[in-house]
Amino acid sequence: MITLQSRDLRATILPRGATLSGLWHRSSDRGLVLGSPDPSRYDCDLMYAGAIVGPLANRISGAGVTIAGQKWALPANEGTNCLHNGPGGLHSLEWETTEQSGDSVTLQADLPHGATALPGNRRITARYRLTPDGALELILEAVTDRPTLMNPAHHPYWTLGTHGAEALTLQVTGTEYTQTDADTLPTGQVLPVTGTAFDFTSERRMPADRTIDVNVCLARPTSAAPRPVAMLTGDDRMRLEVETTAPGLQIYNASGLARSDIPMHPHQRMQPFAGIALEPQGWPDAPAHPGFPSVDLHPGAPFRQHTIYRIFR
Repeated sequence: MITLQSRDLRATILPRGATLSGLWHRSSDRGLVLGSPDPSRYDCDLMYAGAIVGPLANRISGAGVTIAGQKWALPANEGTNCLHNGPGGLHSLEWETTEQSGDSVTLQADLPHGATALPGNRRITARYRLTPDGALELILEAVTDRPTLMNPAHHPYWTLGTHGAEALTLQVTGTEYTQTDADTLPTGQVLPVTGTAFDFTSERRMPADRTIDVNVCLARPTSAAPRPVAMLTGDDRMRLEVETTAPGLQIYNASGLARSDIPMHPHQRMQPFAGIALEPQGWPDAPAHPGFPSVDLHPGAPFRQHTIYRIFR
């Protein structure tokens, strides 16, 4: 386990999945992300919690894609569809630590052609850094030697409050969302959030009596710099502001987490609605929808996603 420290924040990172397993503000011993002090729990109970998922995150219809005219079959781990690239995705791999200091670490995953059921010899890096102004910065980068797809996502469950998702209020800048069907797959329609359960344009409490699992469409970036997209506030006034360059933000209120008595960080319990996942990423099932922002990755055109999590109290 790797520990990073700044004046205001302390973070722990696991090489497995390049996982943010813990984050604390100096004013409290309450963890800001759902996690366990036992690394083995991330093999099952906390499979995606805090990990980098992908390289093709979220849902892919029919568990298959076509790249450069060739069909590639992905693991069907959610009915007939694929979620987060299946059981052998980035969340399950041991990443190599390539650089480390007191407040930052860079981890690297090298994927040979055909690994994760996708083409290309790919190198993916994740750089975590605690900044002097009380933020956690994450830069994801990837290169390939042949055409492939790339849509990694960071998957922490935020636990700023004292009572899980129901203690949190959320505001998001996005005014549209990708409509989904009964399998939570995009229909291809992009609709206004107004009048729906996904309207967080004004700050409101997160429901904890039904599932919220939606991709909110963010304004396309006008530069390579992250822009503010979301604000999450706990009942003790701890606040998270998310800035990112990604075109989408998946919001999931953890309704599907299993209840368990596994060891967790102080004041946390493993149960449904234990936190909120805010996942900057490309839009789900993008390869099946030409009108969605592309997740294509080509040689000589690196992928880069820059996200900043700002913590205030």
